[in-house]
Amino acid sequence: MKRILKWIIIASSIFSHNLIVPTGILSTAPVPFNNKEYVKTRIEGLDNIFRNAITFGKDKVYFGSARGLYVLTKNETKAIKIKGIDDKIIFLTIDPDNNIYFATENNDIYIYKNDSSIVQIEGLPADADVTALALDSMNNLYLGTLAGIYCLMAGTTKVEKVAWGDYVIYTLAIDHQNNLYFTNNNRDFYSIALSTSENTSSFIKKLNESIYTMGIDQDDDVYLGNYVYQSKTKELKEINLRDKSILSIAIDQDDDVYYCSFLDGVYFLKKGTNQVIKTNLFGREVQTIAIDHNANIIVKNDEGSFIFQVFKPPVVPPPAVKEKNMVVARVLGYVFLGTSGAVGMSCLGTYLWNKYRYKKNHRK
Repeated sequence: MKRILKWIIIASSIFSHNLIVPTGILSTAPVPFNNKEYVKTRIEGLDNIFRNAITFGKDKVYFGSARGLYVLTKNETKAIKIKGIDDKIIFLTIDPDNNIYFATENNDIYIYKNDSSIVQIEGLPADADVTALALDSMNNLYLGTLAGIYCLMAGTTKVEKVAWGDYVIYTLAIDHQNNLYFTNNNRDFYSIALSTSENTSSFIKKLNESIYTMGIDQDDDVYLGNYVYQSKTKELKEINLRDKSILSIAIDQDDDVYYCSFLDGVYFLKKGTNQVIKTNLFGREVQTIAIDHNANIIVKNDEGSFIFQVFKPPVVPPPAVKEKNMVVARVLGYVFLGTSGAVGMSCLGTYLWNKYRYKKNHRK
């Protein structure tokens, strides 16, 4: 009797339509932050990545590291080294055609094209160490250096010096209207309208501290260290960061701002608010931070490189039973309704059980 019951239980399990098998196991429990939940995963295969050397292509992330250029494909956790590029990459950016522009520690400029060819850019003086890269809407590349600003016009392979002074450039960025902003070693903050024929620099303000990185949101507001420059009203406001030595800034699709401080972790400024929030979710000694279009966050901290992916609980569809597969059966006075396999097993189980009861009763 026990053998029959065991066999019926096994058969019923095989044909159960509500059995859910997990497709993966989370390495960490989801952690709530900014109205989302994140799962932290270590990115394997990377050495040291630099603070301005993360950029996003289509379903891929590119990293500039001490050993060259690496790529992380969507849904993977191990970055793969791109062959033929072994220099220490300190800055990189990418255009809409997936061509990657990068600068090395040896002050060489290259384009890694979308056909995997590599083009070296000429014309940059040996003492003009690169401090920033930015592309305008026409794919012209602007280079901030210790000897001023240089430009690589789209389709060319030689940079030219622009007539905006011989400043030591600390950082530069370009907004959606082709306005270029830069800071220098005098703590001056400038803007340049690239779309106008005059193309001259305009002084905005002398800042209280040196600025080494910028971020621009979708409204073209500029975030630089402890300041926010509202481009429409031409106002410059302070936001009272506790640590003003900001090395990396990331802005998500909701225009929420993440400030990376090497000594004090990450600060968070939600769009439309004036309150900066300190968080240790991404580590304490955070050297760089970047955010893709799906709100996934990549950081490099003292423990390594990590991706904080937005957690989406798996959707389990309800059991789908086609009407044509439904079977109605009557066996020994019992009515069975279901798919053919399940009904068949249930009928067989009922038959064996009643057969056993019949024999048992007639032995008495």
